[in-house]
Amino acid sequence: MTRLFDTARLADWWQAREPRERWMVAVMLAAVAAFVLWYGVIAPLRQARDDARARHADAVAAAQEIERALARIEASAARLPPAPAGDAFATAIIDSAGAAGVAISRQDDGGGGVLVIAIDAVGTPALFGWIDTLRREHGIAPLTLQVDKRDGRLRAELRFAPPSS
Repeated sequence: MTRLFDTARLADWWQAREPRERWMVAVMLAAVAAFVLWYGVIAPLRQARDDARARHADAVAAAQEIERALARIEASAARLPPAPAGDAFATAIIDSAGAAGVAISRQDDGGGGVLVIAIDAVGTPALFGWIDTLRREHGIAPLTLQVDKRDGRLRAELRFAPPSS
């Protein structure tokens, strides 16, 4: 079996070199090792470190923006009127839809006091204007909103949860 490196032959070859040649080969091998170390290990690690720092800075900036947005949302919610309770809750939703020109095609009890409103055809500005008005004037926002586009109009189903006691 042949070995890739025959240490005896390598030692004989090394001993056959002049001291000056040994020194030049050693310096050359050290330079190659330094090159491999630099470009094979250190440079990729530095690049990975720089990438991680950039991702960390982006994550910190995003977290700060989220915290500012949450503070704005909390401040906005504090200015909203309290949602009406009992029968006034459903009445406020239905009356405000009519005032906004949003025709409710079906309303159901979703269980647990949840009111489900279905709208078969409404324009985008009317639907989202109504939802915004409902939030600003009555302190009511949908729990869930499903919207599909059909024939250039929107079909929507909204679920509203009554205010907790």
